[in-house]
Amino acid sequence: MATDPIRSEPPFDIREQLARIDKLMAETGKIRQETRLAPWTIVVTALGAGAALFAAGAAFTKLVLG
Repeated sequence: MATDPIRSEPPFDIREQLARIDKLMAETGKIRQETRLAPWTIVVTALGAGAALFAAGAAFTKLVLG
């Protein structure tokens, strides 16, 4: 007896697929948010490093020149 393609069960559950799509959308949103904040993280880190180097240079100059 041949299997009727119209009456056969789908190979996956629709609810399972919707759950996967929801999870994928949440992960995509999280990645987008992290990507959007990445340039600001770099700017703040660079400013902090620059300030630390400036302070170290000032302390060294004060130490050497007395």
